[in-house]
Amino acid sequence: MGSESMFTKCKTCGKDISKSAKACPQCGAKQKKLSVIHWIGIGFLGLIIIGIINSPKNKTQSTEPNAIASISPAKAKSIESQMPEEQIRFVRNVSEYATSFRGVKNELQQSAMRDQRRAAISTFLGGYSVNSWVGTINQLETNTEGKAILSVRISPNIEIKTWNNALSDVASNTLIEKGTPVYNNLFSLSKGQRVMFSGTFFPSESDFIKETSMTIDGSMRNPEFLFKFKSVTPIN
Repeated sequence: MGSESMFTKCKTCGKDISKSAKACPQCGAKQKKLSVIHWIGIGFLGLIIIGIINSPKNKTQSTEPNAIASISPAKAKSIESQMPEEQIRFVRNVSEYATSFRGVKNELQQSAMRDQRRAAISTFLGGYSVNSWVGTINQLETNTEGKAILSVRISPNIEIKTWNNALSDVASNTLIEKGTPVYNNLFSLSKGQRVMFSGTFFPSESDFIKETSMTIDGSMRNPEFLFKFKSVTPIN
């Protein structure tokens, strides 16, 4: 056997042949080789593909939070028509505060606006239980114990949800137990499906109803309200 630098394997029969051989002396198979120009072309094509993948347009598309955020006005009006009046007031009011919050200049103004929203929610909700609200399933998973984790998006920037882990849920018991009517109804549903739901919010001194974001910015601009689901049914 010759030096490794002088020999290579035939791509057809696997025998050692000279790197300069145009055909295998054993089986006669032609040995196709890529020229330097070919390798340069392959490298250039690879750079083009990487550039396309990392282009701003593709990054924007991949980070789109949810398709509901880009629905047409006509579709949004159709969705709103399915909501009970109480939910329409809730969504409009919380969304208005989310928009206004972008213009606050300091933490004092942020705190004051949060207080105003708390008072407003208290006024138009009155209590903590709601019935026949509608939304789109944004998350439907299970934790390590098999309990259901559920999040329903009721507008582009508002979610109604359970906790997503047993530790946070110790005092609230929002995770949905196996074998319950709610769990059984969720069994045939999927993310992106429109549903009607009823249940109870939790009291909160900061927001009137419990909101789970870690920051005031998240609480005001993309609130996630904690909820105990009593019923969830699909909307055909």
